[in-house]
Amino acid sequence: MKNYWLTEMIKNTNYKMAPAEQEFVNALISIAKKYGKLSNSDGNGIWVGYVDASENDNASIGVKCSNCTLYEGAGVCKIVKQKVQDGGYCRLAAIPDGVVNGSKKDDDEEEKDDE
Repeated sequence: MKNYWLTEMIKNTNYKMAPAEQEFVNALISIAKKYGKLSNSDGNGIWVGYVDASENDNASIGVKCSNCTLYEGAGVCKIVKQKVQDGGYCRLAAIPDGVVNGSKKDDDEEEKDDE
């Protein structure tokens, strides 16, 4: 199932991917096609570092699977083997420019400020 709404959102707004970012996405998809989808423990040497939604301290600023161009929806990622969550994320996230709101503090920063 393709993530139609995300594809349409990106096509119909100013959210664009830089050419190098698009090449990064294409390379990740090629690797997943050649070697199989990635996981934290499949032994292929690429650690995805997937974090469940309940542990995602960056969701409030937009760093989450549902904003990633690799997310197909319904818990399916083009490159991550395990079922993922809309609010989860991995270290290989490819999020279009303008989607992440860097001006907001993420939860990690708030915790540091409280110390």
